[in-house]
Amino acid sequence: MNTPFRLNLEQQKKRAKELLKSFDKHDVEAIERFVEHHPKLRFKEARLEVFSAKLTDAQLVIARELGCQTWSQLRHHISLMGALQRQIDQTDKVDDEAESCLHIRCGSDIEKALNHAGFRGAFLEFSDPFCVGPVTYDYDLEQRAHFLYESYCKEYMEQDYAQVLADLSLRFKRLKASIKGDQHVVLWFEHDPYDQFILIYILSFYHRFGLPNKLWLVTTNAFPGGARFQGLGQLPPEGLRLLWQTKQAVTPALCQEADRHWAAFTHPNPQVFHQYVQGLAVSHLPYFKTAALRQLQDQPIQANQLPLTQQFILELLSESGAQTAGHLFRHVMTQKEPLPFLGDIMFWHILQKMEASDLVQFADMPEHWPKTLIRLN
Repeated sequence: MNTPFRLNLEQQKKRAKELLKSFDKHDVEAIERFVEHHPKLRFKEARLEVFSAKLTDAQLVIARELGCQTWSQLRHHISLMGALQRQIDQTDKVDDEAESCLHIRCGSDIEKALNHAGFRGAFLEFSDPFCVGPVTYDYDLEQRAHFLYESYCKEYMEQDYAQVLADLSLRFKRLKASIKGDQHVVLWFEHDPYDQFILIYILSFYHRFGLPNKLWLVTTNAFPGGARFQGLGQLPPEGLRLLWQTKQAVTPALCQEADRHWAAFTHPNPQVFHQYVQGLAVSHLPYFKTAALRQLQDQPIQANQLPLTQQFILELLSESGAQTAGHLFRHVMTQKEPLPFLGDIMFWHILQKMEASDLVQFADMPEHWPKTLIRLN
């Protein structure tokens, strides 16, 4: 697997030497990298004009670019990943995975990687973009199925309403069965709004209907690598094995807290959720408040204020002119969005709403929506 999250130490040593040579030659890009990542330059503890860089300084810059605080930490991470990769090659199972184990994820992106990593438990994809559309505390299956069908499935997934409702019903049936039917349940969720709102729903569900025998959470908002970490689906199998070692037991108190989050989020009056998040001093779910604050920006309560995603779209069209929907999606995610959480079809649905509101114009409508030319109206 070619992945920016599978690092090679010798390659990083070579990169550090090349960076040092470029810095000594006053290469502009190398200088910018040092200023951004070397703490002495970043926090102005040393002046750039008199800063004499050594190989250890270049190694520190490389380590921090890759998401580690020190070169030693980067070496340890690469060594651990290598050991886990060899372990995966030598054994066909994870020793400390319970015999009856259910892995729950808000998509299918890690299902194959979990299997390759040696996990043999069952897998449940519990995917529903709670961050968009109407949701209620008790979760009205028919209402939600209708929204998903009209917004996404009817046009792009070739599913009828009955199929959508049946899929949702099966997921909920399996979730409820996990309370008594699985020895261990493991929740794999990252830090963005899409994941976090599904996570609080599942924990709220367990709070109301009963906890499984053992409930675990695997979660992170970062992972060392040569690309921006956005989700667990980017990681190779040994990366998932490494995260498995960080799993934390989910307590009844944590489920109760998540239930409060879910109740506020689904309150009919959107102001309630705004006030709740703004007043939330501490959350034992480490990434919930950051995700919730980002969610508020796409659910503005002020009159005439556009959701932040729509603002990003208008800014890009204003700055760069007309572009295809596919390019626009990529540019929003890489250049503007601080916490990427939208799928491509979710993004296209937003563009359609903007077109209906006369904020943007579709110059054409080709067969494949990513090729649609979008311009400011």
